[in-house]
Amino acid sequence: LLQVLIDWINDVLVEERIIVKQLEEDLYDGQVLQKLLEKLADRKLNVAEVTQSEIGQKQKLQTVLEAVHDLLRPHGWTKPRNVDSIHGKNLISILHLLVALAMHFRAPIRLPEHVSVQVVVVR
Repeated sequence: LLQVLIDWINDVLVEERIIVKQLEEDLYDGQVLQKLLEKLADRKLNVAEVTQSEIGQKQKLQTVLEAVHDLLRPHGWTKPRNVDSIHGKNLISILHLLVALAMHFRAPIRLPEHVSVQVVVVR
């Protein structure tokens, strides 16, 4: 699953010259997530391009996660990702976020057999 998601991100961001090698290390500060969301959703987020401080990184990550939540909420995605868990490099939180984005944008990837995605439709 990790390699499938890394390859997908790298394919999407090839024009940005961004190469992800390790999800926890490359996505925790919001920079790559920002670029990924902007490319997939075809919209620009109003955040600083580069942030060095932990506070700046968390603010950027919060903005990116709010944009993801706003995008996915109408489609039944209710569990917002915690800024501290992603900034803390929690792989499970990062995987949940990436799988949700991949499913929403119908990424041309094949999830491994042991990965299941449950879709609940609320009317």
